[in-house]
Amino acid sequence: MTAPDPKTAWRQYQKQAGTADITVGLAASFTLDPIEPFIGAHLLGKNIRPEFSIAPFGQLQQLCINHKHAIGDANVIVMLWRIEDMFAAKLAATLDAADALPALLDDIRQFAASVAQLRRNFSGTLIVSAPPFPSLPGFDALELASPAMQIYTAAAQAWAQETAKIDRLRVLDLQALMIEHGARHANDARKWQLYRQPYTDTFWQAIGTQVGRIIAAEKTSPKKCIVLDLDNTLWGGVIGEDGLSGIALGDEFPGRAFRDFQRYLMHLKSKGVMLAVASKNNPADALEVFDKHDAMVLNRRDIVAFEINWDSKVDSIKRIAAKLNIGLDALVFVDDNAKEIGEVQERLLAVTCLLVPEELADLPALLANTDLFDALQVTDEDRKRTEMMSSDQQRSQIQETMSEEDFRKSLQLKIDIFAAEKQHLARITQLVNKTNQFNLTTIRRTQDEIEKLVASPDTLVLGMNISDKYGDYGLVGAAILTKNGAIADIDTLLMSCRVLGRGAEETFIAQLAAAAASLGCTTLRGQYIPTAKNDMVKDLYPRFKFVGDGDKWLLKTADAPKIPAHIGASLRLPESPIMNKNKEGQS
Repeated sequence: MTAPDPKTAWRQYQKQAGTADITVGLAASFTLDPIEPFIGAHLLGKNIRPEFSIAPFGQLQQLCINHKHAIGDANVIVMLWRIEDMFAAKLAATLDAADALPALLDDIRQFAASVAQLRRNFSGTLIVSAPPFPSLPGFDALELASPAMQIYTAAAQAWAQETAKIDRLRVLDLQALMIEHGARHANDARKWQLYRQPYTDTFWQAIGTQVGRIIAAEKTSPKKCIVLDLDNTLWGGVIGEDGLSGIALGDEFPGRAFRDFQRYLMHLKSKGVMLAVASKNNPADALEVFDKHDAMVLNRRDIVAFEINWDSKVDSIKRIAAKLNIGLDALVFVDDNAKEIGEVQERLLAVTCLLVPEELADLPALLANTDLFDALQVTDEDRKRTEMMSSDQQRSQIQETMSEEDFRKSLQLKIDIFAAEKQHLARITQLVNKTNQFNLTTIRRTQDEIEKLVASPDTLVLGMNISDKYGDYGLVGAAILTKNGAIADIDTLLMSCRVLGRGAEETFIAQLAAAAASLGCTTLRGQYIPTAKNDMVKDLYPRFKFVGDGDKWLLKTADAPKIPAHIGASLRLPESPIMNKNKEGQS
């Protein structure tokens, strides 16, 4: 199916009445109006409804000083700039006089300081470009004996060094996009002369798509697991027919393409993407490749779930999703057989399917340069995800041999609930935007918004770490409490489904009551906002003795559930005047 034209999709959207989800403020050192439909179309594809506010041409410094005057109230600010637009005279001077470079670098550093000021005054998502190689008469990287490349390198390094000091700044690398696209295909000299629009339509689309990816990554979840076929997907040939020595896998083509594909899979695994296998094969034959083939990059420990059998791929994929306790929409399925791909697409609509390309040289890049796995930050929990899933499987095996009560007691479960600090915010933001099932309100927030809540004296942002004798689950729960007189509102309450049914729910509620009391509150007030995916928590509040009418649920902190005896629990809260007063009253 052909993707809809971005401009057409954007025009159709603009004709519809409706409230936007976000406002994106755009500003540049050049005219950037052509970028709007490309950012907009990408966000619409992610079910994000945007509207745009465009700052006056060339007003970047003014925007940094007073962003609301330039673009009004915005959730996102995008700033694109080029050295030749903002510092034309000083850039040109560097071609003729080496001692002119320091003055240019000083101006670039001062501009970075202005961006830092904007960051301090603006709590939303801030995206700022790194400058591309200048398009300026006489500034030619291929001209013999020209200092152009050294000048650009020094300028780009000065900018990178200064902006690296700015918290939560999202960088859009225009030079990297230019290299990917090709400068001759990116620049449009005629439009620059006529309209101060420097780029071709296709390059505007490349920039707009990349901006859209950054914005969407703040609010949407990447895919969690890649389900892989084996024969002619992870290696060339059929292991059951060709044997260990007959499959194509190694340093020579086509075996090299399969090996490089595995290397990219390992790269994704390091970012927290899980790898699973769904293969129609004899298990002994297939696993022998993982165990004995010298050219294999992946080994058994890298795979979180194996489904090697003669069942349909649809059934195998369903079982993998169930084992990992994730939705089908979190899966990407890769296979070389178009018939298998077609069946999965037809029967499991939520699964993203990718066919191994006919040209095997293209296989290593099959999963690259997509937005399937976009993540702005990689947390410790991401890096350890495969190891954590291995521990989960070990728990499941032990659980089958014991009664539920004995199993719980044997876990030696420890639950630590704490006030979030700076180092926790990336993971809590990830949970807020990814968790769908055990999530009472499903309110999505950016990291900047959560950081603002952490700084509020009337709000507690809490994280929950869980561990047991088999390993560390990591930071798997989050809650946001807001003081409203004697009532503490549960704005957000969520946790990973991996930890349910072992006492985590009642422990979390019990500790939320204690945290509410520390704010001087005597009552917890919760709300359940139903979605297509959070039906499992619709009765959570009445189950723990909250009283309500289906909309708002109330619980006296003194009536909160007790922490189960088999759980070692701790609650770490910040010192505050209210908390200190409460301590004095208890002494």
